[in-house]
Amino acid sequence: MCGIAGVIDPTMRDMERTLKRMLDCMVHRGPDGDGTYIARENCFSVGMRRLSIIDLEGGWQPLWNEDRTICVVCNGEIYNYLELGRELRDKGHRLRTRSDTEVLVHLYEDLGEQMTRRLRGMFAFCILDLRARVLFLARDHFGQKPLYFTNGGGRFAFASELKALLCLPWIDRELDSSAFLDFAVWLSLPAPRTHFRQICKLPAGCFLRVPIDAPAAVPHRYWNYDLGVEPDLAELDIAISELDHALEESVSLHLRADVPLGILLSSGLDSRTVLAYARALQADKIQTFSVGFGAEDSELAGAAETARELGSRHHQLELTASDFAQDLDRVVALLDEPIGDPACFAVLRVCEFARDHVKVLLSGEGSDELFAGYDGRYGGMLAAMERTRRFRWLARFLPDARVHASASRWERFLARAHSSSGSEALMLRVEALPGDVRAPRGLASSQLQELPGRIHALADAVFRPQRDELSSLLALDVDWQLAESLLQKADKMSMGASIELRTPILDIEVAKVAARIPSFLKLPSGGPGKYVLRNTLARKLHEPIDRPKKGFPVPLQEWFTGPLRQQVEEELFATDSVILTYLDRSLLRAAWDDFIAGWDGSRSFFALWLYERWRRRTLH
Repeated sequence: MCGIAGVIDPTMRDMERTLKRMLDCMVHRGPDGDGTYIARENCFSVGMRRLSIIDLEGGWQPLWNEDRTICVVCNGEIYNYLELGRELRDKGHRLRTRSDTEVLVHLYEDLGEQMTRRLRGMFAFCILDLRARVLFLARDHFGQKPLYFTNGGGRFAFASELKALLCLPWIDRELDSSAFLDFAVWLSLPAPRTHFRQICKLPAGCFLRVPIDAPAAVPHRYWNYDLGVEPDLAELDIAISELDHALEESVSLHLRADVPLGILLSSGLDSRTVLAYARALQADKIQTFSVGFGAEDSELAGAAETARELGSRHHQLELTASDFAQDLDRVVALLDEPIGDPACFAVLRVCEFARDHVKVLLSGEGSDELFAGYDGRYGGMLAAMERTRRFRWLARFLPDARVHASASRWERFLARAHSSSGSEALMLRVEALPGDVRAPRGLASSQLQELPGRIHALADAVFRPQRDELSSLLALDVDWQLAESLLQKADKMSMGASIELRTPILDIEVAKVAARIPSFLKLPSGGPGKYVLRNTLARKLHEPIDRPKKGFPVPLQEWFTGPLRQQVEEELFATDSVILTYLDRSLLRAAWDDFIAGWDGSRSFFALWLYERWRRRTLH
């Protein structure tokens, strides 16, 4: 686990100093040390900051093959490295270390670009092939580890964090003016876009092959979460058996570490599942960590109950509105670009809290997207899409309509009927502004008119029709919300605390089982969501699992209308507010008044407050 960076630049005179600056700004990702390789004759440099987890003494990078023609730097963990190492030794490869990273160079020797099909893990790595004079970079299947890059003018650079690329003297910091609207509506940007025109994210499940002599970076996909195949696990008992085996194997692999390890525990099903499997596999008493806010729907009571039931050594932390406000600038700095998820703050704090006890944490991230955990949201979207589907065949006989600030229910329905399923899914998936589609808030008429075009463009880019509508919604969330919001939050906040955060449910073999399970075993009519996962855990623990899904309840509504109201209001409506260069003051004020009066716009105003702080940081 670490932060990696590299540069190809024929004009660079001081490669060592530039690379050092890039690595120094990511020291939190690897406080245990660093390693570099400078190839002046190739105008190339690569380096890493290390957080030592496996082979503490021998796993220093870059790691080379036997004849020093291929080396690798990797951010992440390859969980099946022991099995791969045995295979590689049987084929005659000589491995010098016990590090999981070393298997990558030898796999590349044998399989080239096909190596990714053998990996189980979270990773973003760069392999330097001196014989072919190319860089091979890849990001893991789900996007648990980030990888940013920039390319142009005969140069190429990559890094684990966007801020490292901003250290380059030739980087243009021009912002993408259209990105604000997308962020304000959906709270994150899908890959490959970032808020900077010249910087891209490598999409999850993709690789780059970059020639050193003529750098060109075109992402190629090696994996998609495919729900287009006919499901063959339609019997609940068989599905439970397959999922149970996959989870047990995955948790076993994720427990591999040479340092102390614990589990992030909430009151919900996902982390309870991870803890149950870990407890059965590990003899020592497992440490668990929870965070809450003292509100009525806090996670703390339920998490403590789970810890007692499953016998973990439990630690908990309670946070306040004051903590939240004080940490906002730190969260902004670690995120690199805005992600409108208020749980960022809690993840950072609980990881820092856990760092006094462990160096690795396991979490339950990913089960909602694989097994349909957002039952309320998915149920509502599916019901709306079914109503539209019944009339879509009539669309050619019906007038089209544009969505505008005063659009009627009939006009909104006509707009959806004339849209593709992907566009409709994006319309229904709005997470922040313009708020309730029946009463749009905050956005100007021109922005509301621009929004349908953005929806159609994004649908073309990110929506992949699957075997049924729920499967299509799950694939959309895997590609966008999971990869570029939830996992980015988890990575950057945990690495900000110098903690490795692992997600056993997001294992490629667990995902293969999930893809074979039909939608009615994930989200039956009437709910609850994650039905097959719920029943798998119930069978393992020999007890019913009936706790409702709560999400992560940061009490924003209470805080923003109470102790933080004045601070948020003053910053958003200040005379020099950056937000007001995008939004009309009177419309935003009306939205704020609605919020104070009871409209739940807390996520919208958190996102705007975060963006305001982020833009001020980027301007200085």
